[in-house]
Amino acid sequence: MEKKIRNAVRVFLIKKDKIVCIKYKRGPIGFIDIPGGKIEEKETKEEAAIREFLEETGMKISNLQEIGTMITEYPDRIYHFVLFQAHTYTGDPQNFEENNSFWIPISELLKEEKRFAITHLLDENYKKKFLEANIHVKYIMDENDKIIEIEKLGKRC
Repeated sequence: MEKKIRNAVRVFLIKKDKIVCIKYKRGPIGFIDIPGGKIEEKETKEEAAIREFLEETGMKISNLQEIGTMITEYPDRIYHFVLFQAHTYTGDPQNFEENNSFWIPISELLKEEKRFAITHLLDENYKKKFLEANIHVKYIMDENDKIIEIEKLGKRC
């Protein structure tokens, strides 16, 4: 069976030692994620990043920097992510029907049990690559969102 591939974006908005995250109320209930979503047809990856961040947080972002790529492979599907960091924003995190958005200290985020693989990019092992905007990684996951294997990739996924 060929796995379905989804192209998406994620946006890191960091201020001092805090980051904007979302927590799902549906689907993977209680899981913490970095805001973002699917790249729609006829939409650039930057447009998708800005739109999805607004839809999931209520915040307007600009001055985006592409910082890398990430693949997350599950037994039945694959996600190809383009990763951005936003350097400018307006507004405050809001709550929505599908998710809550909020600022959280990175140190607290890293202690959370129910968090998606992308949040591991903020671990000490990746801090240098994150700061250098040079993230290229693949996570092999099980069906319960647990990381089985981490593979460092070349320049592009």
